Amino acid sequence: MPAKEKRKIMKHGTSGVVAVPKAYRDYHNLTCGTEVTILYDSLLLIIPKNLEKLLHEKAALIDALLGQSTEAGTTGYSLPQ
Repeated sequence: MPAKEKRKIMKHGTSGVVAVPKAYRDYHNLTCGTEVTILYDSLLLIIPKNLEKLLHEKAALIDALLGQSTEAGTTGYSLPQ
């Protein structure tokens, strides 16, 4: 379900938040309170808990996108097991 949207950062208390698009939430069955993993450096990636296996399968690509230097098949981030 590839898509591209521009979003504004909104203030929530002392934090800045970005709303996850409804189409993405619906597609991945995400509701309020659903846990996600967030990786960030030069880009920000939000990974639904049910897709965390992709963090290991796509580690080299994620590292390249986020600007990490790694050995093949590893990632510079502490990934959920």
